Amino acid sequence: MPCNIFQLTLHLRWLRIFILLAVLKLAPVAIAADSSTSTNAIEEQLWDSRGCFDDARGKWFRDAKFGAFIHFGLYSELGGYYKGKGPYDPAEQIMGLGDRHMVIPWREYQDEVGGAFNPAKFNAHEWVSLIKSAGQKYVILTAKHHDGFAMFRTATTHYNVVEQTPFARDVVKELADECHRQGIVFCIYYSLGDWTAADVMNPKFKSYHDYMFAQLKELMTQYGKIPMIWFDNYWFVNNQYSPDSDQARELYAYMRKLNPDVLVNDRCGRGASSTDGDYATPENQLKGSQQSRYFEVVMTDTADDNWGWVKGATNYRSPATIIHNLIDSTSKGGNFVLNVGPMASGEFPPEHVALLKTIGAWMAVNGEAIYGTTPAPECQVEKQDDFRCYATQNDNHIYLHVLNWPASGATRTVKIARSGFVNGELLDPKLKGLKLTSASAGDVTLLTLKRPETIDPYATVIKLTFKSPVTLEPSH
Repeated sequence: MPCNIFQLTLHLRWLRIFILLAVLKLAPVAIAADSSTSTNAIEEQLWDSRGCFDDARGKWFRDAKFGAFIHFGLYSELGGYYKGKGPYDPAEQIMGLGDRHMVIPWREYQDEVGGAFNPAKFNAHEWVSLIKSAGQKYVILTAKHHDGFAMFRTATTHYNVVEQTPFARDVVKELADECHRQGIVFCIYYSLGDWTAADVMNPKFKSYHDYMFAQLKELMTQYGKIPMIWFDNYWFVNNQYSPDSDQARELYAYMRKLNPDVLVNDRCGRGASSTDGDYATPENQLKGSQQSRYFEVVMTDTADDNWGWVKGATNYRSPATIIHNLIDSTSKGGNFVLNVGPMASGEFPPEHVALLKTIGAWMAVNGEAIYGTTPAPECQVEKQDDFRCYATQNDNHIYLHVLNWPASGATRTVKIARSGFVNGELLDPKLKGLKLTSASAGDVTLLTLKRPETIDPYATVIKLTFKSPVTLEPSH
């Protein structure tokens, strides 16, 4: 199939980037032979190539749509409580809240909490099987959170799960291996800020920068292919690492050197308020309509800001809330990630397991309207309080996700700037009685909808078929 001008330009763009990455792979030699100016130029050009709206590097990510976040560390042993006090909020930061109150000194945290950490019921196969059955296509695991404790075997510090806990197993390795076995994409979370590094890092490291880069190299080279790195804690790094543009460029280039195809989130630099990294990471909500930049909403499974497990929590979000946020994110051009904080036992909380089962049942029927789709800005939905409808599209199909219907008999309209309408059907074959009529005027299709005889309790999906795919301008 012949290339158009846009495709040829894209190919040449990526050829230049791969040449740059090949040069960067030879950085030790290049730096010895050349001035730092050339290295800075390579970093700058890689930085200028960032983004994942339309490139091959980000295709798996754009297609996946739905992921899992796992916050698992020594803090999981405590469940938000320490020595009779709590719950500390957020639970995963119970060791210390940055420049605020230090709850647990690092050595006490290592000896007492680490000495008790033994999640005997941790089973990577069960975790990944649950995630896969829910329709989540990728996993992000906390390899190191703000407490600085490594959940992997490392030569950089003794402050790690293998050497300082009775559990003595490499959690990152076990989960990475199981994800690879089950076809789930494995990704890594890494906190740039580290409350303990100055006290625990191997004395051979003369700076936190070198210590951090050594850990990142271990993570990116010892656990199979890692297609995404999720940085965090750019706002408080205890004077260790500055999130300014120069440092962000260096870190971004280093990750692309370790894996040319890796995606790097916005928190390699200044976070959601910037255009740093390849994509944005809003927490717990998505404001506005279709976004100008690719994004990934990350959401806690409880209705608060606790990412780690909280003992006795009763405020778990409903399946409707999760499914609606997944639809909202997808329809606006991004991904949605649901977090879980495993319990001290190493198991997912039963409330989270119940959530995954309900979401999985919905995704098994309606996943076609989520995976690999893009927004459908040509759809204009009649705005009424009793009619909530979102749209996605793929190939020659548009999917209407109706969350709320008006009373039986009331009609609502959807105007689509697209011709060649063929038919509409309920995506779930168990639902009956779709009431849809259509009219066309030039390049516009006008649909009139009534509440079907049976609807889905979370979101009813209507699949619309057109004669041909819509022609979209390439994103930039």
